[in-house]
Amino acid sequence: MDGRADEPAWTEAAVETGFAFSWKAAPAPATEFRALADETHIYFTFRVRDDDIVAMERLRDEEDGVFEDRIEMYFGRDEQMKDYYCLEVDSRGRVFDYRASYPRRFDSKWNCAGLEARSAALPQGYEVEGRIPIETFSALGFPVLRPGVRIRCGLYRAEFSHDRSGRPVEQQANIHTMGRQPVGPPPIEDWLSWVDPKTKEPDFHVPSSMGWLEIVN
Repeated sequence: MDGRADEPAWTEAAVETGFAFSWKAAPAPATEFRALADETHIYFTFRVRDDDIVAMERLRDEEDGVFEDRIEMYFGRDEQMKDYYCLEVDSRGRVFDYRASYPRRFDSKWNCAGLEARSAALPQGYEVEGRIPIETFSALGFPVLRPGVRIRCGLYRAEFSHDRSGRPVEQQANIHTMGRQPVGPPPIEDWLSWVDPKTKEPDFHVPSSMGWLEIVN
């Protein structure tokens, strides 16, 4: 893997482009998602149009990813999100993975066994490519991933931009930053979702934000 989904196999994958601003009346920048499976892994890729990428030069720890542009994937074992698993990958391929339970109970010590992720810069954005072992899903209690099986899945994008107003701005406490403070000015936050959660405020961590990922032939 090199972060570029240019191998011939990717031409066989369905392309999901239905990402939209669920809390903002504006056209959304393009986001493409693809997934493939074989006997050993689930493979995924996001292709992101972004003219103003927010990325920290150095992370204090993986949770600093909450201040960056990134793609997000959640996998749930049930429709109530009683137990679900989250992967967030920034434009440089750095991963923030954690386990969660609705409502908003997070275990950042959890790591996704065998996860590999890479990123690549594009002229107008970035691309993320990754894979997860099938056995990781089995160990977490998911059904055996084979043709005809589907699992709960959420696909999201944190679409941030730099605040160039020159005004002094402090990070306001919100549900997205987990009580952390950034190094430097906080970014301007926007959020894209594959499924509209239909919540008043931006929140991906609700059952209504999840769709289905189905394994097909």
